[in-house]
Amino acid sequence: MNATSRPEQTPSPETLRIEYGEVCKSHSSITDFRAKVLALLPIASGSGIFLLLTKRSEPIDTTYLYLIGLFGFLITFDLFIYELRGIQHCKHLEQLASHLEEQP
Repeated sequence: MNATSRPEQTPSPETLRIEYGEVCKSHSSITDFRAKVLALLPIASGSGIFLLLTKRSEPIDTTYLYLIGLFGFLITFDLFIYELRGIQHCKHLEQLASHLEEQP
């Protein structure tokens, strides 16, 4: 054994319990935030549709509809990518929690 390598120490049960609690807190906060962000999507969509389709004295200018659609698509796509990344984080935290559960 050289001077830089150390024997692996097993963490105490209290340390494992604290680490497990922190992993669970992180998982819960990520899941909670993801739910709040995804809840905003229907509200924003409904508000946009309401504003576009309200009866006005003048007709809707169709030149901007393509840009509004593109903007909506980009926001939805960004939320989708964010959700996929959140799923990856949660899977990693679940694997870490599983590893901590297997510790003696």
